[in-house]
Amino acid sequence: MTAYALVTGTLFRAPEQRSSKAGKLYVTATIKAKDGDTFQFWRVTAFSDTTQAELMRLTDGDAVSAQGALKAEIYAKDGGESRLSFSIIADHVLALRQPRKPREPDNDKASPRERTVGADRPFDDPIHF
Repeated sequence: MTAYALVTGTLFRAPEQRSSKAGKLYVTATIKAKDGDTFQFWRVTAFSDTTQAELMRLTDGDAVSAQGALKAEIYAKDGGESRLSFSIIADHVLALRQPRKPREPDNDKASPRERTVGADRPFDDPIHF
């Protein structure tokens, strides 16, 4: 059984392209996802060419979503405290763009509510037929 996950966050480090012992290329990255008041770090590995290309065009701090097979492991820190480690073998990666800044209103131009259609009817009044 395979569990799938969709993780959205920002890249913690720039993605790195690596090579397996057999010479096959793959890309690794780390996504920092907000989890309540804390952050969860997800290791992302991409094997397909398109997913690798999408990851490699991103840089540290870019917003991203990754979908793929979930892998959770338990590891012990130096002090003996057990923790969970999450990773995804990514099937799809989507770069998320920040919305554009809203444009500053021009003081010289009338707002939409002040525009008129015809001489006697305001723009936002319903039109009656």
